Parts: sequence; C-alpha cells; structure tokens
Amino acid sequence: MEAAHAKLQRSRPRTRGKKAAKTRALNKLTRQIRAAKGVLTKAQKAIAKAASARTSGDKVAREKRSEAAERGWAKRRAGKASATAVQPIAAPSPKKTLPFLTWRGIIDVWPPSTDDRSKIGKYFGQVDRLLAHLPASFAPFEGDSIYDELSGQRLPFITDIDFILARSDEFNFGLSIYRDRHEPSKVA
Repeated sequence: MEAAHAKLQRSRPRTRGKKAAKTRALNKLTRQIRAAKGVLTKAQKAIAKAASARTSGDKVAREKRSEAAERGWAKRRAGKASATAVQPIAAPSPKKTLPFLTWRGIIDVWPPSTDDRSKIGKYFGQVDRLLAHLPASFAPFEGDSIYDELSGQRLPFITDIDFILARSDEFNFGLSIYRDRHEPSKVA
C-alpha cells in the first residue's frame, strides 16, 4: 500500500479529473495505511502480551526448583521443630539404671545424658582392666562427674585405686553390658 501511495504521489496528472481521482485515491490509501498501522500495532501489543504471559522453559524449571526448595525447607524446619521440641522426661526405668561406684559403695544411677552413660561404661572398662591385672588409667576421670537423675546430684568418679580394689567384691554386674567379674578378662 505504501508503494502504491508513493507511486501516486510521484505521478503528475494533467487534467482536472485525473487530479481529483489522484487526490481521492491518495486519501483512500492514506486512510487504509493508517488503519493497517493501527491493526498492526494492536497485533504487536497482543503478541507481546501473550509472550509475557507465557512462561519459558527456563522460568518453569526455576519455579519448580523454587517450589521444591520451599518444600524441602518446610520439611527441614518441621524436622528441627520436632527434634528441638521438649520431650517429657520419662520416669527412670530399672532397665536403664546403671551401677556406679561411690564412697558408700555401688549404687544404681540414671544419667539422662548419653555422654554420662558412655563415661560410666568407659570407667567400668578401666575398672575391669584393673581387676584383670592389666594396665588401667583413671586419669581421664580425675575431677570428672556425672549427673544422676534419681538423686538429682552430680556424682564424682572414684579414681582411688586402693578403694576400687577394696570394693572389688561388689563388682558383679551379671549379664549386663559388663561381664561378671568372676569370668576371666580377655584383651582384644
């Protein structure tokens, strides 16, 4: 249309009728061009709007990763919340009590901390070595103590070798994790 419009403008009609026809054709082409440009602009805007509304593959993948990350975050937070939630302290069961050497003799203790329970096991491992006449070291237990839930007190480890040997007849733990003291010791 623009080419026809340019050609009409270049033409030079010689008669009045041809000049009027040229003017009418130019006006008609100008209106058509203006209308076509408006339709073209509307179409371009519609295409741009549709393109902006449509999500690209990268954007979809990014949104999926974001959603997965949020689900993972929520799951981790829920796990931490349940792990940090205050657990009610159960009454000590007789199965969970451990023997412990005090200045008054062997007593049953219930240390709620796994670290304290582990210390007791290591301590009696050294006692077992001492009673089996093997080298035993109580240096790690000097000045150390455990917390007993039953008495509500901190109980120190007895590291006096003479006292431990004097109480050796009390060290009979039966079939627990500690061997019966009457069985011969075996060194791995």
